[in-house]
Amino acid sequence: MTPPDDNNMLKLTTDRFLLRTCVASDASDRWIGWAADPEVMHPLNASVTQFTRQGLADYIDRFDNEHRCLIGIFLKKGGLQIGFYILDLNERHRHLAMNVVIGDKDWWGRKVVLETRAALLDHFFASGRVEKVFGTPISRNFPAVFNYKAQGWTLEGTFRGHLTSARDGTRLDQYQFAMQREDWIRLRGSG
Repeated sequence: MTPPDDNNMLKLTTDRFLLRTCVASDASDRWIGWAADPEVMHPLNASVTQFTRQGLADYIDRFDNEHRCLIGIFLKKGGLQIGFYILDLNERHRHLAMNVVIGDKDWWGRKVVLETRAALLDHFFASGRVEKVFGTPISRNFPAVFNYKAQGWTLEGTFRGHLTSARDGTRLDQYQFAMQREDWIRLRGSG
């Protein structure tokens, strides 16, 4: 697969971070370490994965950056990647599924998600292609649940016993949080 062209490259900045489309050359030992770390993967209900650099590069290349996007979170100072977003756009229904991983534990609890997700919401709602954004964390992912609530997202429902644990097969509840375009505009307007 060829790298995304400039038309499909997302680049946004916040006070502390650069958000941009990931490319195969972003495959790094750091990212490989996140995928293999149960502490990073367990809250996501994802199995640990033993990537090679080429395997991770191939994974990155599978994103079309039009309907399925992989967006890296990089420090503005120094350019170090600390995490990423996976975005799935449904143009017919004009909604966007959003998932985030902060792999660098030094940045846990430092409001990375609130800052970067705000920039993504601003961008996608302004594009006119998206009317609703949603995320579906498992109920035990307390940091994710906290961030959704802190940012003013609506808890639309709980899917009881919806998933099985990647670790031990137990049934897990999954939440759906959502942000409608008009609600985000209202929240941004009120500061």
